[in-house]
Amino acid sequence: MDKKNTILGVVFIAAGIGFMFWQSQQIEQQRIEQLQQAETLGAPAGQSTTPADAVISAVEGGRPSQADEPAVAVADLFVAAQDAEAGASEAPMREEKTVHLANDFIEAVFTTRGGAIKTVDFLQTKRGERDDYVFNQDGFLPALSLSYQSGDGAMREFALDYSIAEQTSDSITFVLDNGEGMVIRRSYRIAPSGSDAEPYMIEHSTVFENQSAVAINPRTIYFNLGTARPISEGKQSANYLNVGHFNGKDADFVPITKLTGSPGFLFGIGANQPSDQLEIEDRIEWASVKNQFFASVLSSADTLGDDLFIYPVAAADREDGQPGRPGISGSVGYEVGSLAAGEARSMDFQFFIGPKEFKRLQALGNQQDLVMQFGKFFGFFSKLLLSFMYAIHSVVPSWGWSIVIMTICIKLLFWPLTAKASKSQKRMAKIQGPMAEMKEKYKDNPQKIQQETLKLFKEHQVNPVAGCLPMLIQMPIFLGLFYMLRTASELRHEPFLWVNDLSLPDTQFEIGGFPINILPMIMGVTMFLQMSMMPVSPTADPMQQKIFKFLPFIFLIFLYNFASGLVVYWTVQNILTIVQQKIINSRPDEELKPAVATATSAARTKGKGSAPKAKAKRK
Repeated sequence: MDKKNTILGVVFIAAGIGFMFWQSQQIEQQRIEQLQQAETLGAPAGQSTTPADAVISAVEGGRPSQADEPAVAVADLFVAAQDAEAGASEAPMREEKTVHLANDFIEAVFTTRGGAIKTVDFLQTKRGERDDYVFNQDGFLPALSLSYQSGDGAMREFALDYSIAEQTSDSITFVLDNGEGMVIRRSYRIAPSGSDAEPYMIEHSTVFENQSAVAINPRTIYFNLGTARPISEGKQSANYLNVGHFNGKDADFVPITKLTGSPGFLFGIGANQPSDQLEIEDRIEWASVKNQFFASVLSSADTLGDDLFIYPVAAADREDGQPGRPGISGSVGYEVGSLAAGEARSMDFQFFIGPKEFKRLQALGNQQDLVMQFGKFFGFFSKLLLSFMYAIHSVVPSWGWSIVIMTICIKLLFWPLTAKASKSQKRMAKIQGPMAEMKEKYKDNPQKIQQETLKLFKEHQVNPVAGCLPMLIQMPIFLGLFYMLRTASELRHEPFLWVNDLSLPDTQFEIGGFPINILPMIMGVTMFLQMSMMPVSPTADPMQQKIFKFLPFIFLIFLYNFASGLVVYWTVQNILTIVQQKIINSRPDEELKPAVATATSAARTKGKGSAPKAKAKRK
């Protein structure tokens, strides 16, 4: 029984950590494949100033051609764009103009190319400084630029050349008149500095006005979500770089490996071939493009999308000639509907572009905090622990010390359970001698060995699974922390002791290209000391004992390149366990209470030699 539970415990631990280890091992291979595929997939870098007939991506099995649709006096919304396809060279676009709007947190650059967002800089995310990461830098299209699906099935950018109509310190309005009776007004507003509004939110409105004398039946309009690229050139999981949407019930995220191709897991499970683009037809309440620490989220209170195109973006060229970082982008389709003569229709959106901070995303409503991708099962623990860490950080303004204090609180919470388990393990050491004698005595009778083992456990009040229980109970917390810390931008650039960034490994230097991370080594030493203090189960066979001896080494390998914040938690947890074990070992052994007979045995003993009495019934 002890052997089975021990093996079960090890399997649970290996399964949980093995999945994370597999993710970390896939990082470099996926990164190399992305760079190889980037030359042939997606649009060229810097294509935000392409001519009006720029093909966004080919549609495989897309919507039917609309060439047979009934013609009207003004054919549709896209006459100007279609005319531009034939005569773009004869009517060159005007010079691009850009407008900068900024508050204390972001600086957004708007362009007349599409009347949209060219780039967004973050002014506070690098410990109060301008961040190295720029959203939509070398983007495929300006964010929120308009596109349409042409009759040949290709996605095309619509009417790039807008004019600036109005401008204030915190707002900008672009206007496009296609000369055929359709006028498009595109307005943007950011939160002013010092206001209580969400500083990373850009309020946007696109108004379609039919100034012609006949009705217009527009096609579906696609709003681009911008381009996200990896934060740095270092090793990062491709799963961080994805496009997602929320349909009112569930959130689904498509990683870039679905486009660049993936070798899959064991025996090719989950493998897929490269693709130019993916199309998802679903109810879309909000859609996002994100990397490990930043996200753009497009939502609307009164407009629902019904179509989402996802496509890779080629790596931007670097000055040193090395391949850059490939990106991912997406466009959400919204049905404009028919516009009668003189009618106007407004489509209003909220466009969040900022760091993936849980409390900030949660405040946006409509479950936009699902962008954090904490997971369905462990999401509860991730949110609970992050909220707890926020509470600690409000008093102790250091995320590193907040993790330490949170670990101490968790340890105190489970102290009674782990103390009871440690006492049981301590008593287990006393029965190793009798166990060895009993095994020798009944070596030819396995059934007798099992019976005598259970009897010995009962007499000495030993729980054979006590050593595994504390570790199994900690696994949901550990995995919840893993999912929380891997994308929590709060820890980005946060120092702690000698650690420069709690969201990254604490690499001090490299030897022959191998990173030397001090914190995981300390974690491995503390875990080895912890395991050496634990009595070995008398029922454990030599193989089990070897597994337990190698656990610290296995954990060291698994956690070596994980975020420092996670290793801080595990190291402090080990140190507290060592302190607890030393306290228990220093105390005198408790006197065992005599085993209480079972109710069945007591009833059987009481019933021996006596018969039920029956009273004679007199007539």
